[in-house]
Amino acid sequence: MDRIIVFLFLFFLVFCRPVFAIPADADYFPAKHQFIWGTQFNHIFNRDFNKVESEAGTTQYFIKTSFGITERFFLDGKIGRGGVSLRPAGSNKIDFTSGFAGGYGLRYVLYERPDGSIRSLFGFQHISCHPLSKEINGTKYQIIWDEWQFSWLLLKSWQKKSCFYFGPQYTTTQLKYKVDTFRRRLKAEDWWGAVFGVNYDLNDKLKFNTEMRLFSEWAVNFGIGYKF
Repeated sequence: MDRIIVFLFLFFLVFCRPVFAIPADADYFPAKHQFIWGTQFNHIFNRDFNKVESEAGTTQYFIKTSFGITERFFLDGKIGRGGVSLRPAGSNKIDFTSGFAGGYGLRYVLYERPDGSIRSLFGFQHISCHPLSKEINGTKYQIIWDEWQFSWLLLKSWQKKSCFYFGPQYTTTQLKYKVDTFRRRLKAEDWWGAVFGVNYDLNDKLKFNTEMRLFSEWAVNFGIGYKF
């Protein structure tokens, strides 16, 4: 099993370009009326907006939690800090210092085999990042990063330590950009594609995750989650 995990890691690393995005949080299932806490790191190197009118990236750090409303329905929340880098076409890059960032989502188990080895899951996640404003040559710049994601996944548990998942995914991203009193809304292309991921329990508290996005873009995400 460990060899399979290593093979998938190397495959993703070689054949996918590193454009990190919101993880689907596919395999975090708290018990009914219970919480699971953890940490999360997201990074997007570069994304085109308004058909390459501008390029932007973001880095976000979160403390996250999931709450089991029922045995099948879960609410997700996260809070932390995040920054944004923006490169308007024909202009210099602007790095916005990290400010408030937060997110929320929900997941619902559509189907579960009695032994829990196979699940079908619908999920929605939203992240909003509000870095600090920046003043350059007397001009004030402000920006907000908003991203939404919908997914429908099939999950397969393996030897109680691993979970493989795959399914269709839709992603849309917007930038709310302000220069002094001039406001602008920049939009990235909506992405319909597929997601394939692996969660691997390193121990009772530490979980490794890698996630790949196909067809709409070739992208890969790596992360480590910790259950408090």
